[in-house]
Amino acid sequence: MFAQAIDQQLWLEKLQAFLHYYLPPVESTPAVNVGGLVAVLVGLVLVFRGGKYERLVVCAFALVMGGWLGYRLSIIADVPGPITVALAGVLLSVIAYKTYRWWLATGSVLVLFGIALVFQLGRGDLSKYLPSNEKTQIPIKGEGLAGLASEADQMGNLHPHFQDQLRKMGGRLLDEMKQLDIVAWIVPIAAAIAGGLLAFWALRTFAVVWLGLLGAGMAILGGSAVLCANWPALRDHVFAKPHIPGAIAIGLWLIGLTLQAKAARFPKKIAREPEKDPAKS
Repeated sequence: MFAQAIDQQLWLEKLQAFLHYYLPPVESTPAVNVGGLVAVLVGLVLVFRGGKYERLVVCAFALVMGGWLGYRLSIIADVPGPITVALAGVLLSVIAYKTYRWWLATGSVLVLFGIALVFQLGRGDLSKYLPSNEKTQIPIKGEGLAGLASEADQMGNLHPHFQDQLRKMGGRLLDEMKQLDIVAWIVPIAAAIAGGLLAFWALRTFAVVWLGLLGAGMAILGGSAVLCANWPALRDHVFAKPHIPGAIAIGLWLIGLTLQAKAARFPKKIAREPEKDPAKS
């Protein structure tokens, strides 16, 4: 048991290093604050009202996805961007409105598959996702130019941009996925099959479960981003104990499931109209 505790502590230390490397400090900008608050609001809706607004959630997701596809299409086909984005978003949301159950079933499969895949990739040594101990040459922006580098360049020299970190992390994850053998793929494939079976037998119930889980994660991540952006000192405390935000997310998820289960089991009674007296009519 003592050895297991040491392994857990080492894994936690690697997780802290992982977070420090891939999550640079976030500046307090309107985009960060508004985006974080929107994530909190949407997450809470998914946690506490996911079963009631599941079709609306699917349509909203389809609208965003269609807008992104329209944007990519406008770049490839060299057509007006706003029109293509609007048309693609509206078209996909209309399709999603009619076929939202298929979208929920697909989401059930993908969510369980993704959770199992992340478990397979992260249960080992997280140090393989970190750079080697060898010093790497980091290009200094503004070098060779007259005058000092701008404030944005100085921040980029100290902390890489978040988009660059995402691409770097995605590349490392893709490399690790390519190295997984057949035995390692058994768990994700089995999870995908289980997600399909659960979607077939209890689609709405299982959709409430994983929508609430995603919502709890969104709410905690959005809230953490806003807090760390406005109070930078809080970032070190969050990274020192990353299991605390995870525990809060799990607790929020369980509370939401409990309340939604009670609402589904005990629907509100419809007030009956008083019966008319035949003698008075």
